[in-house]
Amino acid sequence: MTSTQEEHEVTLQQPIVARFKAAIGQQELAHAYLLVGPSGAGKTQLAQWVAMRLFCLHVDDHGNPDGTCEECQRIKHRIHPDVIMVAPDGRQIKVDQIRFLKSEFSKSAVEGNQKVFIVQEADKMTTSAANSLLKFLEEPTSSFVAFLITTNKGAILPTVQSRTQVIEFPPLPLAEFKQLLAANGIDREVIDVASGLTNSLEMVQQWMENDWLKQAQTAVLDWYRLVAIGDMRAFIAVGQQIMPVADNRDHQQTILDMLMLVWRDTMMSVNQNTERVSFKMAARTIEQIGQKYSGAVITGAAQLTLQTRRALDQNIGFQNIVEELTIKIINELSGGSEV
Repeated sequence: MTSTQEEHEVTLQQPIVARFKAAIGQQELAHAYLLVGPSGAGKTQLAQWVAMRLFCLHVDDHGNPDGTCEECQRIKHRIHPDVIMVAPDGRQIKVDQIRFLKSEFSKSAVEGNQKVFIVQEADKMTTSAANSLLKFLEEPTSSFVAFLITTNKGAILPTVQSRTQVIEFPPLPLAEFKQLLAANGIDREVIDVASGLTNSLEMVQQWMENDWLKQAQTAVLDWYRLVAIGDMRAFIAVGQQIMPVADNRDHQQTILDMLMLVWRDTMMSVNQNTERVSFKMAARTIEQIGQKYSGAVITGAAQLTLQTRRALDQNIGFQNIVEELTIKIINELSGGSEV
């Protein structure tokens, strides 16, 4: 992530930034914070901004780190010896990771007299890891600032929450998120679909690798056009077009979300709410399909699509899920009353 990207994301949470500026200026920074909010709300960027502000060699007149000095650059690239980030090892943050963190922070700061640690996805700590961290927060062995980052506050032990200051991050407004995507070079052809799927810039950037999002978008729309007219070639399209882009579980989950999104767009077109349609490149087709079938029939197709996520969680094969969905939706549309 570039300096411009990080600064823009933090700017979008300006009230929270201002709160930390005041705390740092008055030397009232707490020793532990729990940052809570949806993916993409700028939680990690805020934690990194605070770290840069604490270590920056050239803080400007407005209390901002310059982002270019050696200290800021090392924090951005996650190689600063006194700023340590912990993330899940697989699906969990294990007790050994917290023990390593405690070991590192029991040492004197390499530079300055303070350390910062950031725990990503803190809700994924095992119970042992959370209890180990709790002891560390209760009995610090050095001067530090801790940031625990989560999208799920309820999964954090109440005892851990009680040792932190909780800061709630609101989701980015849709219009601002689209501006953020455009400012970071995301192709305008996919911005509307991307913003319908997530509020995370990092996630969208991952989807853009190797042009994956464009390819997935094309595959989903081709399938949708065939299904919507009852053409069983949609069944073949699953294997020939959707499966090549469904190359891992994360991509499979995203494609199911895209299938749901296109039927949501269809329901919106029935209600003449075309302004919020995500698949704008196919808006005319979606509108025509919305006019062809009753709202109840389209709602039925959307509900069938919604059920696919549960099937994937039950480890049913992805191709089987989408092929079965194809047949069910075609039957739903052909058996339903047209407008």
